[in-house]
Amino acid sequence: MRWLAVVLLAVLLTGCDYVEKVREIGYKGRARVDPWLAAERFCKSYGQDVRSLASWERPEFDDAVWFVPAAVLGNRSYVRQMAEWVGEGGHLVLLLENAGGNNDWNDAPPEPELADDLVEWLESAGLELREPGKPIHAKRISLHGRKYEVDASSKRGVAREGRKTGVFASAKYGDGRVSVVTDARIFRNRWIGEHEHAALLDALVNATEYEGSIGFLRGSGLSLWTLLGRHLWPPLAALGALILLWLWKNLARFGPLEAERAGPPLAGYEHHLEALGDFQWRLDRGSALLAPLRDSIVENAQRLSVRAGQRDQDIFQFLADRAALPRDRVFRALTDLRPADPATLTRTAADLQTLLGVLH
Repeated sequence: MRWLAVVLLAVLLTGCDYVEKVREIGYKGRARVDPWLAAERFCKSYGQDVRSLASWERPEFDDAVWFVPAAVLGNRSYVRQMAEWVGEGGHLVLLLENAGGNNDWNDAPPEPELADDLVEWLESAGLELREPGKPIHAKRISLHGRKYEVDASSKRGVAREGRKTGVFASAKYGDGRVSVVTDARIFRNRWIGEHEHAALLDALVNATEYEGSIGFLRGSGLSLWTLLGRHLWPPLAALGALILLWLWKNLARFGPLEAERAGPPLAGYEHHLEALGDFQWRLDRGSALLAPLRDSIVENAQRLSVRAGQRDQDIFQFLADRAALPRDRVFRALTDLRPADPATLTRTAADLQTLLGVLH
């Protein structure tokens, strides 16, 4: 029974009627993310150079007109940069309400929060923002003696000093101009084709005496890559310079060929003998070092003198004649048992080696 009830319910549901409703959700493509796309293309159709800005940038000297939502100028730095640009001849069109967001079908757009620095700057330019207590509806906007038919309404009005509050006001500031439009819908994609909104846009573009680019600013946020591109290159350049300096200091450098330095020459026999004599003398073993040489020399000298028939001759003189040495050196070499210093020990050992050599 339970399963039968489920089947019957499903049959009843499929037999119900339904109603289709069509609801507009907005544009697709670029028009969905850029509410000023139609205005940009309108200006381009008249041969104007147009810049579409998704985030804040400082106005350039060759920019003539900028359309900026008032909420973007939310800090003192942005207001100061904009005031300097306007004072040098730029034309700022400030959009108050309905300037934020990308959806033209949003029934309740948030009200913009205006920075105190922006309000003070507008007052210094002769423009005052007022709240009359009830929404302002305007069917016409006057600019340079001509009236343009519009459909604008806003909760906040703007007026020049001593004039009536409305949805539009414009005043000179330095060499430039500041224009305030309280209802930005008249320039958005959905409404720019109605009434004379496009004609008013063209009049604002041509209100300045200077020629240049037209900028449409959509927001004030900065992407990560934009921040890195603007602020990261100085430390990266310093780091690169530091790395190059370290490489220059530590890497091998190329230059003219240099001759290879020869190693120290091998010590000769006399140096070895001198070092050995010094060692033996310091150990008081000079006698033990010289005794074998002396015994061999005396034995060979006696045998040689007998064969030469000079057995009774002075043995010291006999050796001095054969070695070409003075007799006293031969005598000291064979009889001095304790040399006075290492040099004497070395010289005595050398004389004994010479005597031994001539005997063989």
